[in-house]
Amino acid sequence: MNNTKQENHIFPFLWMRGEDEKVMRTEMEKIADCGIGAVCVEARPHDDYCGPGWWHDMDIIIEEAEKRDMKIWILDDKHFPTGYANGLIETKYPERKKTYINYSSADVFGAPHKLTLNVKRMLQPTVKFWEIGQPVNQEERDRNEFVSMTALPFHEGNIFTEGAIDLSDTFDGENATFELPEGAWKVVVVYKTKTDGGDEAYINLIDEVSARTQLEGVYEAHYEKYGDKFGTTIAGFFSDEPQFGNLPGFSKDAIVGKKDMPLPWSDELDAMLTEKYGDTMKNVLPYLWNTSDEMVLCPQIRFDYMDAVSRLYEKNFSRAIGAWCEEHGVEYIGHVVEDEGCHSRLGLGAAHYFRAMAGQHMAGIDIIGGQVVYGAPDLLHTDMLPIDGEFHHYTTGKLGASCGHLDPLKKGRTMVELFGAYGWKFGVRDMKYLLDHVLTKGVNYLVPHAFSMAEYPDLDCPPHFYARGNNPEFPYFAELMKYANRMCDLLSGGRHVATAAVLYDAEAEWAGDRMAMQKVNKQLLTNQIDLDIVSTDMLVEQAAYYGTKVEDKKLKINKETFDVLIIPYTQRITKELVSFIEHADGLPIIFIDALPEQVVNAEDKAVPEAVLACDVAALDHLAKTLKDAGYYDVTLSEYFRDLSVYHYVKDQDIFMFQNESATKAFEGEITLPTNKKLCIMTGLDGTKAVLPGKIHGDKITTYIRLEPAESCIIMEMDEAKDYPLFKSVKEVMDSCKHVIAMEQNWTVSKTKMIDYPSFGARETMETLVPMSDKEPNFAGVILYEKEVELTAKPEKAFITMEHVYDVMKVMVNGEAAGICLQPPYRMEISKYLKAGNNEIAIEVATTPDRDQANYPAPPFVMSHVVKEPTGMFGKVELYCDN
Repeated sequence: MNNTKQENHIFPFLWMRGEDEKVMRTEMEKIADCGIGAVCVEARPHDDYCGPGWWHDMDIIIEEAEKRDMKIWILDDKHFPTGYANGLIETKYPERKKTYINYSSADVFGAPHKLTLNVKRMLQPTVKFWEIGQPVNQEERDRNEFVSMTALPFHEGNIFTEGAIDLSDTFDGENATFELPEGAWKVVVVYKTKTDGGDEAYINLIDEVSARTQLEGVYEAHYEKYGDKFGTTIAGFFSDEPQFGNLPGFSKDAIVGKKDMPLPWSDELDAMLTEKYGDTMKNVLPYLWNTSDEMVLCPQIRFDYMDAVSRLYEKNFSRAIGAWCEEHGVEYIGHVVEDEGCHSRLGLGAAHYFRAMAGQHMAGIDIIGGQVVYGAPDLLHTDMLPIDGEFHHYTTGKLGASCGHLDPLKKGRTMVELFGAYGWKFGVRDMKYLLDHVLTKGVNYLVPHAFSMAEYPDLDCPPHFYARGNNPEFPYFAELMKYANRMCDLLSGGRHVATAAVLYDAEAEWAGDRMAMQKVNKQLLTNQIDLDIVSTDMLVEQAAYYGTKVEDKKLKINKETFDVLIIPYTQRITKELVSFIEHADGLPIIFIDALPEQVVNAEDKAVPEAVLACDVAALDHLAKTLKDAGYYDVTLSEYFRDLSVYHYVKDQDIFMFQNESATKAFEGEITLPTNKKLCIMTGLDGTKAVLPGKIHGDKITTYIRLEPAESCIIMEMDEAKDYPLFKSVKEVMDSCKHVIAMEQNWTVSKTKMIDYPSFGARETMETLVPMSDKEPNFAGVILYEKEVELTAKPEKAFITMEHVYDVMKVMVNGEAAGICLQPPYRMEISKYLKAGNNEIAIEVATTPDRDQANYPAPPFVMSHVVKEPTGMFGKVELYCDN
């Protein structure tokens, strides 16, 4: 392996609200104590952002960072989400507010005489009598502009035909007088507005001038103050969930075609659609909201609209900020809302994940607020918002990592914001699982959420790692971060190995019915067939940039090589995808469940022969279809759906495995695509051991056992190193002749973390029971002490604990034997034991969850969760070999 200095891969949010100088300096010290080499400062909010108070606080953070050779990233706004531009829309540029098109409609029956509509009253939303008195910006609404007036013929129910009639010329500024043929019609008046959507204080992401306000309000202000530190102490800027925000609140279903949804608009977008549609544009605009029977023009305008919107976001926001950062010697990173389909939608979304990431120097995602839940990969559940566990478990990490792998600008780097808003119950045990989950998906940079410097307990999206010294698990969090940085560094600077390229589904959703790509991802990942998600842009329009080519019947993009392209079911495909398929030069292409019906954006909608000749596979049989064709990398002797695998190549092959089952151990043979001898790395310290295996041809078969949530690294062995032979803990424990029951008569004491290591009164617990049975509102560190007599010093000895909540440290005869962050709670303590009397001390640190009952309840309820017990209970056993 390359033994160059390990880089820093972690930059947690550091929330700044104008705290005391001593608090800020202490927090930076504690972050550095975790082995973390950078922070991302975030105003949460800061009342004097980009003012003297902010600069005063930044000076302190910069001084502390430079003292420790740390870097600083800057979250790019006064408050979440990005796009407020430090208030400049409100205070300086009200004309740069977000712009939308919206519509009003009237149901009309055609008649052999003229009809009149008061169209001026239709240039704003209707107001029901029960809505009278609700606040509106009527002054701004009065400036709404007429765009078009079109009559749609009813077909059936709420479906229309595409024989629309343009009535725009009949509008005289007040009324429209017109004639319509007999039959039922819907007259749709489309207007331009700045009031009907979400927050009016935010920039218009698809307007070049408005989007540039973000640079003026935040980036240029920081450069003016700290330009000499750009590219040295200041590493760059972080955008947090910039979004179209055309609906208030947290709507995830902002899919083009949604009724009564104002749509983002700009003059540039108007020009793009006018160039494409010419005089007919007014006739097709109503189909952005209304569905037709023929579904020819209707899906095309919806596709063209979303295609244009996503390209303008890319050009005017993402690439513009990225270019500015490059010009000023720093990098641009962050993430958008990926949740479920938001990555390809309006509302919370940014229309197209890969285009939104285009200007950023790392790919980015977040996993917060219960999005990934250990042991529940398919669960539909509610945390802050309704959550589709299947999407987050099988797609969120792969979406980000695919962008990091495939976009040359990213240099193989994918960042995740994680841990935030899971609640105080979410401790280091759960963090270890989630960390390993994202590592096996390809993430290699971390933004832990968050270090808050507010008074404890801060109600804002806990957990908070240090919490002004009140989080009992902070020392264990520090060890987790050291492990995390080492693992991220190991899985950086090389090349990911995957079998399948899965087509990104944004265009498919814009154009009609489609299978969510998570369905395909699930089938592949639960059969240990790894993948990257590829966009149509990578295949065709930007093929030269991505280095895309088909060679030897394989698809190559950047450094990645794929055996097969898989296209989840899509009712309509694009002409660009058709072009790729027609020139695929023998690359296996598989559509899932059925072939497409139309080409959405071509004049000839008929599906070409090259597409019709592609293979079709049933979703449920996809994995078998691929394996029968030889398209796989790692195989198991027996099916195990919850074993995740990530294959990475640097100067050797590296394989990371994680058992994501909450109930079943994985135990069996695995076959790897290498003919080199292997070593295995388990635990937090990176210790390696020889892993026996049988080489056959260009493969090797070995055996591993992983308990629920356990992970390991298997890699090619450096034969020059003298590693010990690996034996699993279970294997060694099973060989031990003696088992000593130790769950009786422990001396127990406890302390709040703020008072640690000063423990309170000691008492005897005859039988171990949860501390929460005795003190339900206690959170802190619990010390268990016991003496055990041994007739001889054992060669091998393990101590095991059945239940520990949450993490533990074991000391034997005054020496630290180690820590354990997750089940199974067991530890080898052979070298610390002696013949005669031995003192065993176990510290158990709880999460701060139960302590919250000692403080006033927050004025909101995000979700309802059970409280877990605290302390150590159940069986405690000492396994000895003599």
